[in-house]
Amino acid sequence: MTARTDMDEQMLDQAIAWQAALEQDDADWDAYLAWLEADPRHREAFDSIALVDAAITDNREQIKSVLAPDLTVPADPRPNRWRPRLLWGSAIAASLAILVAGPILRSNADPVVYENGGTTNRSLALANGTSVILAPSSRIVVTGKDAGAIELARGEAYFDVRHDPGRTLTVSAGTYRISDIGTRFSVNLASGTFRVGVAEGVVSVDAPGVAKPVRLGAGHQLVGGSGPLTLVPVDVAQIGSWRGGRLSYTDAPLALVAADISRYSGKAVIVDPSVEKKHFSGSLVIGDGSKLVGDLAGVMGIEAQSTGNAVRLGAVR
Repeated sequence: MTARTDMDEQMLDQAIAWQAALEQDDADWDAYLAWLEADPRHREAFDSIALVDAAITDNREQIKSVLAPDLTVPADPRPNRWRPRLLWGSAIAASLAILVAGPILRSNADPVVYENGGTTNRSLALANGTSVILAPSSRIVVTGKDAGAIELARGEAYFDVRHDPGRTLTVSAGTYRISDIGTRFSVNLASGTFRVGVAEGVVSVDAPGVAKPVRLGAGHQLVGGSGPLTLVPVDVAQIGSWRGGRLSYTDAPLALVAADISRYSGKAVIVDPSVEKKHFSGSLVIGDGSKLVGDLAGVMGIEAQSTGNAVRLGAVR
């Protein structure tokens, strides 16, 4: 694989800057999307840089082995892992990493695990042109040279899939299977509860106990879990709202909301049987995660009792 000659150093520098900017809590997603749409080469530049990022993170030892002795890869690339000019020089870094690290990801048909154990979102660019934003405490498993099969093992991820009628992306989450040929959607899997919301385009969802796939268009979400599937309209701005610092819900099971709060607060949030059938609609500001439980309890009129590193949500006594 070689870098395209029309992808100049300035574009790579811009892609590097966006890769770093999207790691921040106050990332300007509208400006990022405008930059992507301004020139088709911007997408290719960003995908290349994001592939390097993933390669450095997931294949560190292999990359070290091909570098000259005086070139080093930081022991911990976060939170400022993208400083290519300090490592190798921007153009050299991109060229070398695309030549070396790219094939490591693209030629390997074995599953590749991407995990976000940090407190900020993680941006990924997969080999098929799909961009993924991975929420904190989330994990995906990617299979195939063209990354055509993705499993959301836990947490939440936002997918931006490049339209290509010649192939179909499948995303599995528990017993649910989502098929897509080009759209933007967010998938959440937590505490046995599943949710998919479509921001653009259409997806098809195979679910247990359903005779034929459910089709979702933009502005709709499908929720599954212990009860029947629920398909409801939602504000498109709610879908993937966690990327902008808010947790937004429309008729979401309390167990799903509690699992989301657990990821951001660092505390296990347990739902008592007295309130387990409740659903929540509204928005919560994430911040540092410390106020989420209290905010939810106040809005819903339920009680939050702390015990060690866990919080139990129950009916008010």
